[in-house]
Amino acid sequence: MGDITWLTNTTFNGYEQSFIIAGPDGKTAFPATIEDILRLNTLCISQSIIFGTQVGITGLLFVILMLMTKRDKRQSAVFLLNAGSLLMIFIRNVLACLSLNSIFYNFYNWELAYYPVGPELKHAQDVNAAAEVLGIIINTLIFSSLVLQIRIVCCTLTHTAKIGITVVSVIVALAALTIRFALAVLNIEYNIFGIGTSTIQQFQLLTHMAKANNIITVAAIAFFSAIFVVKLAFAIHLRRKLNMKQFGPMQIIFVMGCQTMFVPLIFAVISYYTAVGIQINSLVPTVVAIFLPLSGMWASAQTANEKLVRADSRFHRALPIGATDLSNAKAYGSTKTSDTADTLVDDDDDLPYHGTASRSKTTARSEDTPREMDMARDAEMGYLRNGVVVDRTYSVRSD
Repeated sequence: MGDITWLTNTTFNGYEQSFIIAGPDGKTAFPATIEDILRLNTLCISQSIIFGTQVGITGLLFVILMLMTKRDKRQSAVFLLNAGSLLMIFIRNVLACLSLNSIFYNFYNWELAYYPVGPELKHAQDVNAAAEVLGIIINTLIFSSLVLQIRIVCCTLTHTAKIGITVVSVIVALAALTIRFALAVLNIEYNIFGIGTSTIQQFQLLTHMAKANNIITVAAIAFFSAIFVVKLAFAIHLRRKLNMKQFGPMQIIFVMGCQTMFVPLIFAVISYYTAVGIQINSLVPTVVAIFLPLSGMWASAQTANEKLVRADSRFHRALPIGATDLSNAKAYGSTKTSDTADTLVDDDDDLPYHGTASRSKTTARSEDTPREMDMARDAEMGYLRNGVVVDRTYSVRSD
């Protein structure tokens, strides 16, 4: 076969050639084209890639989230909402992958719009209807998490401003959820249980509703992210005024908040201009559900690595000597505490003088006489002999 040389006919399109398939009665001839086969093939491949990608990334992130989150943090409402949304997205996309092997994607049934009542049709309808219901639950979990996090971020505002932002956020979330619920109802009625009997007008209504849901969902996510990012931007600006310029948890959440606002918008714009049924719009809530817990884990890891907020050495001041009983080993600031990452008192020689009783070799100045230095050491040794430990550590915990 490889030795055959074909002569090209520029007036002939091989993909448009038709072939005849018999109808369910075994007699009626029905014309089909190769282009129809390729269209269904492209639809199945694109959907399997999109659904499979979401299954892999949400499943992996859910496992990581469960392993990386501390036990006491797993009871928080934000964690439950974020983990629940990941789990629901995972289940929904598994069901969507299963539906690709159903009667809905069989070329013979798809080409003839012939879906006989039977176990295969009922199974396909149940799987797709369950996936649609899970879509509503996913959006509910995501918007609930956004509303809750907006309320947490705005807790430092005035009572009136906090209530106003919360009310507006709830209204925006309810508007997006209402459109999503209406889309799910129409899709279940016309496209799942009414497959093969839906009219052109119903299909057009379903298409317009899907585009409206796409727009309102992205607008709502952008609204929440904008409030979140603006509030954090002011907080970061204030931190810079306080000479706290390290790349910390607030900057991390700020970056992820910007991504939560712009990345779903990219997928929404792409899905708006792509062919119907490609399901790129399903990536919009998935991206948001991924970024929400991911930003929290990144920020927590950064916080764990930076246990101490340390200023410049020129701002250091000598701290009075504290008495810590080592028998308890629980005093905050004791050298035995595991939370002490560093000390605010270093070995600088420019520390001020606070009396001979509290001086050591690190706090003595060069102009002190040898007699004064000996008196300071004798006084300190006296404290040690009486069972008192000189403690100069003072940790500032970031958690």
